[in-house]
Amino acid sequence: MCALAAAYGAYALRGLHADGAFHLLSLASGEKFLLWETPRNASYLLHQWATILAITLGVDNLIVLARIHGLTMLMTPILFIALSYFVLPKEYKHLFIFPVFYYLAGVMAGAFSAIGEAQLAGSYFWLLFFTILFFRTGLFTNILVFALVLPIFVIHETFVLMAPFLALAGLYRLLRSKSTKDRLYFAALTALLIAVTAVVLSFILVPKSEYYETRSLSYFSTITSLAFIRSYGYYNPPAILGLIAGFILLVGIYATRRGLVKVQRILWIVIALAALLAAISPLIAERALSAKLQFDARSYGPILIPPLVLLMAVASLRATQTKTYIQSGFVAGVVLALALGQVGWNVAATNEWRHYIASFRGLLDNHRGLISHEQALAELSPEAGRQLVNMSWGWTYPTMSVILAEQGKVQTIIENPDWGEDAWEPFDPKTLSDELLNSHRLDFSAYLSALAEQQAWSSESADPTKPRPE
Repeated sequence: MCALAAAYGAYALRGLHADGAFHLLSLASGEKFLLWETPRNASYLLHQWATILAITLGVDNLIVLARIHGLTMLMTPILFIALSYFVLPKEYKHLFIFPVFYYLAGVMAGAFSAIGEAQLAGSYFWLLFFTILFFRTGLFTNILVFALVLPIFVIHETFVLMAPFLALAGLYRLLRSKSTKDRLYFAALTALLIAVTAVVLSFILVPKSEYYETRSLSYFSTITSLAFIRSYGYYNPPAILGLIAGFILLVGIYATRRGLVKVQRILWIVIALAALLAAISPLIAERALSAKLQFDARSYGPILIPPLVLLMAVASLRATQTKTYIQSGFVAGVVLALALGQVGWNVAATNEWRHYIASFRGLLDNHRGLISHEQALAELSPEAGRQLVNMSWGWTYPTMSVILAEQGKVQTIIENPDWGEDAWEPFDPKTLSDELLNSHRLDFSAYLSALAEQQAWSSESADPTKPRPE
């Protein structure tokens, strides 16, 4: 279900939200990987490889490339979670509940914004964690595990929360190893994982600029302040639903052990109603869909991993009871309700995103040249205007204008809001960049002609001695 929702989101161009539009345009015009920030280079490679491959094979249509890019970003975390199931030995398959809950409660709390590298990093953790715990040593598998570890040096800053648990997994295998060869291998693997922890921590404690310091700390401050749940007058129903499901699963342990069937039924009713409300909330409540809150929740998943791993460790002390509970119908019902609620909200939110894309394209079709953000809002209905502001990212209006241009023929660009002289934007829509102008996928002739007319008219209007042409 999550994979289908991801495919729908990619088709609806949801991968363009936030930094996604900038990344795609950079890939399409530069025709090479965009390694924007060193601590996340591995995530960039995993997000961008399919788009670069498509570009290499001659795909020129920006919309097709946007869908490939979005599908890769949205599907990669799901793929890693699915692979973690196959890594588990048969007798431990029930532990799959932990990565599943991570994805449904954590990743889905911010999955609307496909660009979240932290979500990918957390999914990769589960695959690597189970691999280290359970793989059989041998020349090929030993080399493979080492190779799987290398990307986490530069996958995301939030891996500082996860790398210590990988080191503990390596230490666990070291202490249980019986042969000298295995002990040497796991000693080296544990040392490598400790080195990962140190390197990732250095990205946070010793950032290479003030900009990176602000960025690194913001990932944690947004989560610890719970601003991603409710902020700007909006709510994040997927995040709230995940918390409710987690609470119900914990309470269900007590109810199951005591044989409190009525309590279990009440808990089922609660999660079913919560899931239904979450699924339909974007359709009945304007404040139930904020693209900004979803983006703010992009690092929420990794925050869940330490308590989930610790819970798994505690549960292993009562292995038989834990396995029975996890495989019970009660847990299956709660997880299914959680999945249905998250997917339902995701699909409903994607429908709203499609309306946003349609409104944006309508503005581009009805104008020529450069139009201000204020002018664009003035031409929309109040509802469409609110939706444009809610769905847009502060500096992506020009980038979206280029990507959504019909067949790459740009005739209109919407300016970003005025955020001050120090505000960053990928390119200046009044001058454009050489990389954009030289891209064979883009044609700016209609836009540049209209822009020249606007600038000429502006100059004439500024000179009172020149009569206004009829």
